[in-house]
Amino acid sequence: MTWLDAANTNVQIGSTVKKFEAEYPNIKIKYESVPFADFETVLPSRLKSGNVDVITVDQHLTARYVAAGYLRDITPVFKSEFGALDDASLAASTVDGKLYNAPEQSDSSFLFYNKKLLERAGASLPSSDPSKPATWEQITADAKKAQKSGAEYGITWERIASWYYQWLLSQGLGGGYGAEGAHNLTPNLDSEAAVKAFGWYADLYKDKVSPQGDANSVYTSLFASGKSAFHIGGDWDIAELNKNKNLDYGIAPMPRFAAGKAVSNAGGVALGLYKGSKNEDAALTFIKAMVFKGPGAAAYDTDTSSPPANNEGKKLYWRQEAFRDPRAAGAQKIVNYQLSHGIAKKRVSTVGWNELNSALTSALLSISNGEDVAKTLESAQSTADAALEKYR
Repeated sequence: MTWLDAANTNVQIGSTVKKFEAEYPNIKIKYESVPFADFETVLPSRLKSGNVDVITVDQHLTARYVAAGYLRDITPVFKSEFGALDDASLAASTVDGKLYNAPEQSDSSFLFYNKKLLERAGASLPSSDPSKPATWEQITADAKKAQKSGAEYGITWERIASWYYQWLLSQGLGGGYGAEGAHNLTPNLDSEAAVKAFGWYADLYKDKVSPQGDANSVYTSLFASGKSAFHIGGDWDIAELNKNKNLDYGIAPMPRFAAGKAVSNAGGVALGLYKGSKNEDAALTFIKAMVFKGPGAAAYDTDTSSPPANNEGKKLYWRQEAFRDPRAAGAQKIVNYQLSHGIAKKRVSTVGWNELNSALTSALLSISNGEDVAKTLESAQSTADAALEKYR
């Protein structure tokens, strides 16, 4: 059977395939990797070749792939085994009540903070209690204090123009999922909540609390090198941060606005059965082994950088060396709490995800560069609405 992967699963593929084939000697895996940025372009032609059985799916693209006819409903096969996975992961792989791919990994981001920079500024350290998130207002004030005391940056974001990292700001103030109506084909990018949330976001750049840049840059290295007081990232960053033995960092839940609710993000990858698979039995055996059986993929590779959706697999994941570092204390509790208490929200499920995401990404980049927030979001709303018309 052939496994077509988007090359972003952070799994040691060679080890995984070798161990799986040793356990299932009658199944041979042909692994094919496509660069993530090219995956959607390459996918249609690869599927037409008739030589694909399992597809790695970024969960927010599930509805898009279902509409394109790529994925088979696997609910009847695995429904009795749903209890092996966390609810947030299952929801992200479900369309109209049917499971179209099996969640392999699921994660939620949170807040890192530099203890030395904050203590030097006389700022209080945020609580690590996942039920008591700090407010964005307090984090902003403390970030500015840290800058006055020598920090180069107050707040860094892993990415500065990303649905995954920034839309949660609007959701925390009641902005919803960014699209609504039948099949989520009516964009809602310029709500009052979005304008208010991204007005705060714009001020971070206006006041030079956060560094400007482009939509594709990753800013984790700034925090890792001790230049930033706060950083929005996730457990996948911890191994990199631990390399700096002089970095005294702590971990706290994703902040909320004083007048809003706690919201973080949820995202992950899943394994889907291609509708045209010629090796369905082998493909389903592979999906079951990687997702539902025992600890799932963690049984074949514990050295991944995102937690398995499988509850038993999570236990193995958090035993990795990176999380034994005292500085990483709190990551497991926070991620699990956000995923299990409805705080971690999946990205909107819609066939028009690419168009919707493109409009918001462009808007966020413009906002970070000083463009008027309300007008920019209004333009993004108009652009997205026109782009989604072909799906209605």
